[in-house]
Formats: sequence, C-alpha cells, structure tokens
Amino acid sequence: MYKWINHGLHLEYEISGEGIPFIFLHGMGGSVKQIQSTYEPLEGVCLINLNQQGHGESEACWEKFDFDHLADDVCDLMDRLEIKKAYFAGISMGAAVCLNLAVRYPQKAEKLLLIRNAWTDHPMSDKVQKAYYDLGACLQEGGIERFYTTEGWQIVKEPSAYTCNAFTSPFEDKACVKYWQKYQILPDKTPIPNVEVLKNIQVPVTILACRNDLCHPYEYGEYLEKHIPGAVLLEIPDKDKDGALHKQMINEAIREMLF
Repeated sequence: MYKWINHGLHLEYEISGEGIPFIFLHGMGGSVKQIQSTYEPLEGVCLINLNQQGHGESEACWEKFDFDHLADDVCDLMDRLEIKKAYFAGISMGAAVCLNLAVRYPQKAEKLLLIRNAWTDHPMSDKVQKAYYDLGACLQEGGIERFYTTEGWQIVKEPSAYTCNAFTSPFEDKACVKYWQKYQILPDKTPIPNVEVLKNIQVPVTILACRNDLCHPYEYGEYLEKHIPGAVLLEIPDKDKDGALHKQMINEAIREMLF
C-alpha cells in the first residue's frame, strides 16, 4: 500500500500489474479489499485502486466530502503517477465518482464501466438516506443493538440478505466506525448537477445493474442508459441469487472494456 498527502489529507492507493492503466473504485463502506475480492487480474493491465476519503486508512475532509472532491482525488493520483488517460470502473459510490470524473474531466477517461449505480442526478431515495443516516448514528454511538431499534433497520432488514449484510457488517469494520460521517453525508449528494450533462459523455459506457437491490435499483441503470449516448446496459444476477455469476459477469465486462 502506498501513501501520499493530497491537499493535506493522507490517502492510500495500490498498484498491481503492468500495462493498460485501469482504475477500479470501491463502493461506500468498502476499500481496496473490495476490489481485490472482485477483480481477476489480467495480463497486460496495471490495476490502480485507492482507499477513497474516509475509507481504509485514508483521511477525509467532511466539509468538502462530495463527488467533486472524490473525483479530484483520482485525477490528482493520475497526475502523481503521470497517467494522462485511463480506463475506469466503479462499484456503487465508485461508479458515481467515475461518472463525475467523465463529466468534469472527459479527457482523462478512455471508457467507463458503472457497476450497481446508487446515484443518478438525484440523491438516494429518502428511505435509503434514512437507513444510512441511522447506520451512521449507531456507528458513532450505540452499536449494532441500537441500530436494530431504528427505523433504518426496519427499512433494510427485509429486501435481501445482501442488503442486511451491507448495513450490519460496517459495525465490524474499524474504518466504518471511525469514519461514520460518510453514511450521513454522501447519500444526500449527487455526482452530476443535472441529467443534461450526461449527453456530453462521448466515451463508451457499459452499465451493470441487478434487481432485488434496495440501494442500487435496476431502474437507475435504465435511467443512465437512456441519457448517456450509446451506453449499454447489462443485467447481472444479484449476489444472493448467484454471487459467483455476479463476479464472473463483472470480470467479463472488464475484459470486454479493456481488450
């Protein structure tokens, strides 16, 4: 793991392999470990992934915690590594950061792979925001037993086993407990200012979406496909239905994008 100071924040990143620069960004509450468990290394590819602000050991500036600043971190890392242009993939929050970057820094993106989008040009839904707000509050104080008494838990406990785990596993993650603020800030943000900017994306975009996922509605994939010129939407199984095929299809999409 490499460390560097960017605008006063200590941030972490990893590099593995040599070849085509491929930046793969984790989701909210994840880390480089999420990418390591998802990505199957490819010959001729240089994988670059980072612990984004408030994840892993990367610090955060909560006053500026939004998609613009998260995307700026990625661009600053590219400059540090002297990478002018790269291929991008992102899961959930990472997909939103990729979308922001493609809109604001189009010269830096070769292609995009957006996996399980959790944002469009609108914040998360009110009920998902409430679930994350309660999660953040209980990570700060009270723990998982208190979370089980909240309205947020009532929202997330039924949709799927995967969703339940996504809201209970943070209590066992030191970084999620330490940086609980992200759950109360980011769900109310948007990665792009309006839907019209999507028309300006000229690079190839592939969108992977699954059903039965409260925080990553399939409809978000359909919405982005409709408004991004030439975008391709592919349905993948949710993790509860077939976790192995879910991962396989992500890696197939990565290979298709890179080669």
